[in-house]
Amino acid sequence: MDGSDTMYRRGIEDAEANDLNPFYYQHYYHYRRGYDETRRRVRTGVDKAPGWLLMVPVVLVLGVALVWFWSAWSSTRTPLTPPVAAVPSPMPTATLAPPTATPEPSPTPAPVLKAGGVARVVNVGEAQLRGRQQPGTGQPVQARFEEGTTVRVLEGPVDADGFTWWRIEGPRGNGWSAERSAEGVVWLEPVAE
Repeated sequence: MDGSDTMYRRGIEDAEANDLNPFYYQHYYHYRRGYDETRRRVRTGVDKAPGWLLMVPVVLVLGVALVWFWSAWSSTRTPLTPPVAAVPSPMPTATLAPPTATPEPSPTPAPVLKAGGVARVVNVGEAQLRGRQQPGTGQPVQARFEEGTTVRVLEGPVDADGFTWWRIEGPRGNGWSAERSAEGVVWLEPVAE
């Protein structure tokens, strides 16, 4: 058994025991994958639901689709009647009015992460987003931010160690935090002010 299998199994065991190891979660991909997959499975109850119960939504959707199809098909059928002789009638003339232009509402621009803006900590689960003294994975941690915490963006962006870093400040201090994981999972989500 290689190290990745060991870390994956350890992630599964820790998720089942609800005992997250933040260091392993942050630094070992296979641990994080095993932990997250197990937590999702436990949270949604997929392991606990009987198999037939999972088929109920599928059967309901198919039943609704069948009723809709039957009603649409039966309404388009025309009864067989003998043809009626057509009587020519004068064609009415119509005057078309020019279409009136209705202004389209301008879309609200999506918020962007920027210095002076506001962000929310997301996708960290029970782990916490670390705020470091300087940008970089080897820098000491000086603050931690929980899931859902709203933070003020003080500085950034700075690229270091393959991540984009922002200095943020929240109720529990400030520090440099990565915007997203190496796999692209967003940790700092911009919030409209």
